[in-house]
Amino acid sequence: MIRNPNGSAAAERVDLLFRSVLSRFFTIPARSIESGAVTFAQCRVLWVLDWKGPLALKDVAVTLGVSSPAAAELVERLVREGYVRRDRAADDRRRVVLSLRARGRGLLAEIGRRRRERFRKLLGVLGPREVARMAGALETLDGVLARWEEG
Repeated sequence: MIRNPNGSAAAERVDLLFRSVLSRFFTIPARSIESGAVTFAQCRVLWVLDWKGPLALKDVAVTLGVSSPAAAELVERLVREGYVRRDRAADDRRRVVLSLRARGRGLLAEIGRRRRERFRKLLGVLGPREVARMAGALETLDGVLARWEEG
C-alpha cells in the first residue's frame, strides 16, 4: 500500500509497474510480423511520424528523447527498407523531412490490429468493474500527460 501517493516510493512503484506493463504488452508486435524484424525503437520512429506528420530528423530525435545521431541510425534502416521517405522541405530545400511511406503505414496498421486483438483478449478475462478501473486510470494518466505537454 502506498502511504504518500506523491512521494518517491509511489513514483518508484508506478515506474516499475509501468515498465512491467509496457514490456509485457509490447513483447509481441513488431518482431512477430513479417516486417523484416523492425525493432521496437524503430517502431517508435514510425509512430512519431504517424502522429506528428513529416518531421526533420532533429524533431524526431527531440520527440523520442534521443540524440540526433541515435535517431539517424534508427531512421537509416527504415529508409533503406522502404518504411520512411526522405524529402527536401518545400519551404527550404536545405532541410530534409521524413515521412511515412505506404509500407510504414501498413506495418503500423498491422501492429495496431494485433494490439487491439490483444487488448480484446486481455479485457475478456476482466470483469466490468476491472475494465472500468483500468480505463479510468488510463484516462487519468492521459490527461496528466496532456497537461504536462502543454505546460
